[in-house]
Amino acid sequence: MYYEDENERNAAFYNNADLVVQGVPIEVQFEERLVQYSVAIEKVWKGKADALVSINTALDSAACGITLNIDEPVIIFAYQSDNQYHTGLCSGTAVASDTQVKWLNDFDGTTVAVLPKEQPENEPPPPDCTPYSCKNGDRFSRCEGTTPINYLVHPCQFSNGEGEPENKPEPNEQEESQGFSDVGKEHSNFTSISFVKNEGIVKGYEDGSFKPDQRINRAEFTKIIVAANFTREAIDTCESNDLFSDVLQSNWFADFVCTAKKDGVIDGYPDGTFRPGAFVNFAEAAKIVVGAFGIGTSPGDSKDIWWQPYVFALARLGGLPSTFSDPNQQLTRGDMAEIIYRVRMGME
Repeated sequence: MYYEDENERNAAFYNNADLVVQGVPIEVQFEERLVQYSVAIEKVWKGKADALVSINTALDSAACGITLNIDEPVIIFAYQSDNQYHTGLCSGTAVASDTQVKWLNDFDGTTVAVLPKEQPENEPPPPDCTPYSCKNGDRFSRCEGTTPINYLVHPCQFSNGEGEPENKPEPNEQEESQGFSDVGKEHSNFTSISFVKNEGIVKGYEDGSFKPDQRINRAEFTKIIVAANFTREAIDTCESNDLFSDVLQSNWFADFVCTAKKDGVIDGYPDGTFRPGAFVNFAEAAKIVVGAFGIGTSPGDSKDIWWQPYVFALARLGGLPSTFSDPNQQLTRGDMAEIIYRVRMGME
């Protein structure tokens, strides 16, 4: 196909893809006609991806198959078919470059409209096989191959997600009043926020709000995670004269930081600081959660990227919220509740 310029070409690749990511291939498997790469995701521009994603490509370059080098960052444009991601030379996938990254960061997704594919006359349209996505992040196949699955009951009903029975009783006014004023049933984190409140992990603010979309700093996050995993006595009796250069014994979060450091949950920064007021990102949060909950990591996950073992451990447990797209992405209070809820459910 002919494109007027590189901008139009990139836009076409983007608009025709279901998933646009930057990642590092860490493993490859060869099958009869396909090559499957396991890719550690570093950044997501389009679609949703776990920390580790399988990407298929044709075995033969004549069929647009592409070879990805292990441990070399690549930008992937992939389409979804039969609940699997596929890419190739014809999709725009290539070794990552600063130019391409900048273009994707600046692109608004509207430059080039994608024309619908022509449908042969008298041929019925293909079934919609997009997986059911539940409010709590669970996904269920809509098709087996290309044949739609006829569920007797909406599959999300079993995940406390969307599609609950129509006759599900509504909470009464007393139950509603016990929640947070800014977290209604329609909120995507309603179940997880209700869980952390009912478990006594969080209390919210004095005005009755939870502020689910507010970013959370390292001191707040550490306090909540430590409080959810250690006894009050262990926290109150923690003593250390060697915390961090920016954490004083008089700080409200000092006992929680002391407990986390003593138990190896946090390490701080090379300069000896903890940076309690800095917003916590997914990579840092994953390390704290894995350490505090005692979640096992796999030695094979370490590829000279410090956060991989922790993010991958959460991914295997189902502990990453659906909002996760980048290890550097800053956490909201809603994300925090979702991680705790998912980890608790995954460990039962």
